[in-house]
Parts: sequence; structure tokens; C-alpha cells
Amino acid sequence: MVTRLLALAVALSVASPARAEEEGLAPNGPWTLDYDTDSCALRRLFGTGDDRAILEFRRFGPGLNLQTIVGSSRLKARNTGQFRYRFDEAEDWQVAVNTIAMKLNNGDSAVLFSSSFAEVPLPAGIDEAPEVEIYTSSNELKAAEREQAAAIDSITLLGAFGRDLTLRFGKLDKPMQALQGCVDELMSHWDIDVEAHKTLTRPARPINLAEVPRMMDYPPRMIRESMPGLVNVRLAIDETGGITSCHIQMPLSDPAFAESSCADIQHALDFDPALDKDGKPIASYWITRVVFTLNQTPFP
Repeated sequence: MVTRLLALAVALSVASPARAEEEGLAPNGPWTLDYDTDSCALRRLFGTGDDRAILEFRRFGPGLNLQTIVGSSRLKARNTGQFRYRFDEAEDWQVAVNTIAMKLNNGDSAVLFSSSFAEVPLPAGIDEAPEVEIYTSSNELKAAEREQAAAIDSITLLGAFGRDLTLRFGKLDKPMQALQGCVDELMSHWDIDVEAHKTLTRPARPINLAEVPRMMDYPPRMIRESMPGLVNVRLAIDETGGITSCHIQMPLSDPAFAESSCADIQHALDFDPALDKDGKPIASYWITRVVFTLNQTPFP
């Protein structure tokens, strides 16, 4: 793993405790960008003393989704799994999905969820799922995401902890550009033709995705321990649509979840291969996330 400090101008401020609760926590250091083996993460610390927080945005491949972790040294995460969030006060509240309450390595309480601040209208004529997936990897969409990132400067969580929590991180366009660049570099290690993937006419796509949830097994020991889990999975898909390997991207849960996910997904899924600009099948990938909670079927 390689960690880089992002040299971005940041205005730091110190507020009284009462005012800090109202205005949110200010940064306590620069953004860092982690080039992990199978993901890229933006991370920043906030607050001081006994009231500290951490914010992490992580991506496992192209697209708009951000696996988001917010941790607090002072507040305890609720286990209900239901909360809302918003980027900037002017935005509407969004319901957090794929939520898990967790403990960080330093013992701080945290919540993990999927987020996205970019809402980019699709160009005319793009309405089929494969076309949408290709567009989410395009330079045009990346530029639109950076433009929207420049217009937000905070994230607020409502109902995730014992009280609302706001983190004020400043404009996000430069950090987001760095994250996008990391993801582009990440793909060069996946044994695929990265240049050909910029002009795909069809991404690798599962033929029988609807059948998968009923084929996913919740590890029995994890059920007995009432333990939730989240597994990010990347499948390597060859020119015939066959699955050649299953990669667990940054495991966050007990190894039993990872073993179950790879075994079940490889057994259950069949794929149409990706097609290059000339319609020729090429080796590619498919990324998904498996969420194990006791009140729902494990799968996205």
C-alpha cells in the first residue's frame, strides 16, 4: 500500500465545543490517498482532543459509488442500520444503503455505507444497462463528478450516531481528481487491456443475476453469532464469458464471508463477455458487493 499526502490548501479553524456541535468538525490535517492493492481510498482526520473523527471515501473500480466510512472517538454508532446523510446543507437528505456499524482498529465507533454525491443526467440515447455502465467509466462523467465535487464542502450524518455529525472538508474537486487517477492506475494491474476498455461496446455482464440471491449462503457460524458482513468482489471474466478468478477487495469481515461469497458467486453466475469497439470479445472484469445482514438476503 502506498499513501500520499495531497498538497491542497486547507483553512483550519478551532471552535468552542458548543459551536463545534452546531458547525461540525474542521479538518485536522490534509487528505491522504491510499493506493491499496485492489482499491483506492481518500482519508482525512477531523477534530481534536476527545472529539475526533475520520472520513474515508474508497473506490474499487470505475463509477460513481463511494464506499464511505465515518468514525468518531466520542460518539457511538447505532446498530439500527437506518440513517440519512447529505453532502452540503443545500442538498436533499439521502437514505444510506449497505450500512454496517463497525469498530475501527483504534477502537473508535464507525458506520460504513455506500454514498454518491454526483447526479449526472445521462446523455440522450443512453438508457440500457450496458450503455450506462460504459458511460460511468467515461472521461465526460469524471469531469462532471469533479465539477459537482467543487460545489460541496461537508457531509452530515443524521441518525447514524447518538447525535448528528457534520464533517467540513472543504472543496472536494482536487481530492476527487486524485482518486479518479488512482482508479485509472489500479485497472492497469488487472490483466486487461485498459485502452480497449475506454471504448467498449459492451461490458462483461451477468446473464442470470436475478437468480444469485437465492444461491448465496449465510455462513452458519456468522448466523449463530448474529454477525453482519460486507464483501467487495471483483471477478475476472475471459473472452468466452468464463470466470477465471475471484478477488476479495479489501476484506472487512470474518474470512468466512469472503470464502462463501467467492464460492457461491462463481458457482451461480454466467456471463456474456465484454466486447471491444469492433464487437470482438475481450478479457474484462465485473465488480459487486455482497452485504450479509440477518434481515435481508445477502446480495446487493
